[in-house]
Amino acid sequence: MMTSGNPAIRLDNAQLAAFEQDGFLAIEKLLDDADLAPLEAEYDALLDRVAGELYANGDIRARHEELPFGRRFCQVLADYPDLHRHFNISLPLINGPVDPETYRMHTGAAVFKTLRNGKILDLVEQLIGPEIYVSPVQQMRMKPPERQLSESNAQHSNVGATTWHQDIVALLPEADETEQVTVWVAVTEATVENGCLVSVPGSHREGPKTHCSNLALASEPQVPGKLMEGREAVPLPVKRGGVVLFHKMNVHRALPNRSNDLRWSMDLRYHPTGQASGRPAFPGFIARSRSDPSAELHDPATWAQRWDEAREAIVSGRYQGRVFEDTRWNDAAVC
Repeated sequence: MMTSGNPAIRLDNAQLAAFEQDGFLAIEKLLDDADLAPLEAEYDALLDRVAGELYANGDIRARHEELPFGRRFCQVLADYPDLHRHFNISLPLINGPVDPETYRMHTGAAVFKTLRNGKILDLVEQLIGPEIYVSPVQQMRMKPPERQLSESNAQHSNVGATTWHQDIVALLPEADETEQVTVWVAVTEATVENGCLVSVPGSHREGPKTHCSNLALASEPQVPGKLMEGREAVPLPVKRGGVVLFHKMNVHRALPNRSNDLRWSMDLRYHPTGQASGRPAFPGFIARSRSDPSAELHDPATWAQRWDEAREAIVSGRYQGRVFEDTRWNDAAVC
């Protein structure tokens, strides 16, 4: 279901019923310039800093500072395919030893502020209640035009293709009963041409799907195309600042970016406080508590420090558990 939004949106009974029936709800516009401008400024500064470092190290031949942000990101990514690792808002999903040089993420104050945005939390509260925990299962998707992608990035969903999947797929079994909600935020307008989401209505009521191992990227198992043949898929275009709400079992993917510009979005996930995130190696936090407001985290530096500590535990080998699930939903007979 698609609906328009306002700064203090309240979901009516029809919208709540549609989310229950379809497993998703698209809200055409929720966030405005005041919400998004700090994030855009933070990422503009981040790109400028990283491009400068790469240029100084001889990894790229030009900083491309004359280009606007979207075109500059696309160009620097084309020159240096690992660029996106500096921009994501969660650590890479790797079960096993990691390379400290590439095992990185961004933990800026504007990202933290977006995670705690009151308009988003107001929506989430209507779906899961007033005790809201920010899951560490977050992603930043910054997708150049498909034709500009290197072979190494074409199958990486942060910058390239997003295949059919359910959000439960990469969570450890501890989160099977967790009431996780995904809030997909459009930082730039999402259209059919530039790669908006498409979803299969009602698929969240069908249980877990077979997810085959992705040979190109182990962290992204996918529902094989032959299982999706003949299924109705609904495009979910939204304006800049729009959001799409998802049940964790909903089957969805993103269309390829066939435009000439960057398509930018965020995957933010929330669940009731006290329930398992399915990714215990990574830190979440309490964003809203009606029963105990003092438990809420308001300090972005503390959030960043928790991620630094999690990274160090993994890099050093102190954390011995699995970081994510990659084979549980595999079925050799289907794959």
